[in-house]
Amino acid sequence: MRFLCGWMLANRKFYVKTFVSLLLLLEGSGKVECMNKVIYFIVFAMLLASGCSTEKMAVRLALPLVEGQYIALQEEADPELAENALPANLKMMEGFLQGDENNPDILMRLAEGFCSYSFSFVEDTDQARAAALYQRGKNYALSVLAAETDMQNFDKLNPEQFNSAVQKLDEENVPAMFWLGQCWGGWLMLSLDNPRAFAAVSKVELLMKRVLELDPSYHYAGPHLFLGAFYGGRSKMLGGDPEKSRYHFEQSLVLTGGRFLLSRVMFAKTYAVQVQDKELFAEQLNTVLKTAGNILPEQRLANEVAKLKAKRLMEMANELF
Repeated sequence: MRFLCGWMLANRKFYVKTFVSLLLLLEGSGKVECMNKVIYFIVFAMLLASGCSTEKMAVRLALPLVEGQYIALQEEADPELAENALPANLKMMEGFLQGDENNPDILMRLAEGFCSYSFSFVEDTDQARAAALYQRGKNYALSVLAAETDMQNFDKLNPEQFNSAVQKLDEENVPAMFWLGQCWGGWLMLSLDNPRAFAAVSKVELLMKRVLELDPSYHYAGPHLFLGAFYGGRSKMLGGDPEKSRYHFEQSLVLTGGRFLLSRVMFAKTYAVQVQDKELFAEQLNTVLKTAGNILPEQRLANEVAKLKAKRLMEMANELF
């Protein structure tokens, strides 16, 4: 510890320059007022003098900027620009995690980020890579849940233990549960020929039904959207249920006012194809293509991705019906 403190003091000019640069970035973003700067500088000086982890502090000071970047990505109107930016963003977050291990905010953003990137830009063209990315996101979500509940190896519990553990989860666990279910379910739907996937089906279903009980409107009626695709994306022989699928998609559309366009895309891709309802398929996708992407400004990127997926599905209609 003495060696570490000596090294930090010997390099204090570097740390001060780094900190000042960070403040300038914050100032440029308009997010930090003068009083905040004074507070940050005092805390920084105290940590430097005491030998506390400046790396961890730097990461936590940077998180408001990262959050701003996240919001900007969600509002992006150009999917290609977002697709090119996301990998670097995810690697930056993994770098931050090395400086602040077990930070729940970073872990949550990584779980959501890998899941969203895989679904939006990888799944349709490279399913093997998409499955691996979903697994990566799943592991980050498991880390969040472990930190919140002290439950280790949550996904490996036997069915009875898993059911009991899920029932103990409450509203504060919803984000971790939801993104765990999304990542896990995304991997599962791409791995139906894998025995491990069949073993996970009941666990994923139970987990997302619990999210639905706790907060049906979470992430733009995400639990309903997930279960609609979950029941509609498999034949009855493999556990699909068209009636349940349609119910959940309709609930998703009601709760979002039809503004979250991915609900319509997945309604067409899963349920409509499964029951061979070509009219519904065309109706949902044409609605997506005709609707302005900025109908839900805070989810502009998701809506633009929905439009791209809708166009591809329309081009595949003759193969699907």
